[in-house]
Amino acid sequence: MKAIISKSVVMKRAWSIFRSDNPFSYSFSASLERAWRVEKESAKQAAEKAAQAIEAAKWTVKNQVKFEFNPATMVEYYQGAGSKNRYFGD
Repeated sequence: MKAIISKSVVMKRAWSIFRSDNPFSYSFSASLERAWRVEKESAKQAAEKAAQAIEAAKWTVKNQVKFEFNPATMVEYYQGAGSKNRYFGD
């Protein structure tokens, strides 16, 4: 999947680099190259982060444990045989 990079954001970044005391600001061409490089890297990092989030969501759905509440088993546990010597943590 190809990342979408806003040209307006690239141009604004290039102008801000060009106007600053940055080693990339000796020419507008160098500033523009730097701005494109920064935007491409940030788009790449965003895509990787999104892919990790999707993978984590798949893993979570795949490994969910179902718990069904059954009050009958709880009553048996609390009133069962040998429960007078059992600590319930309550």
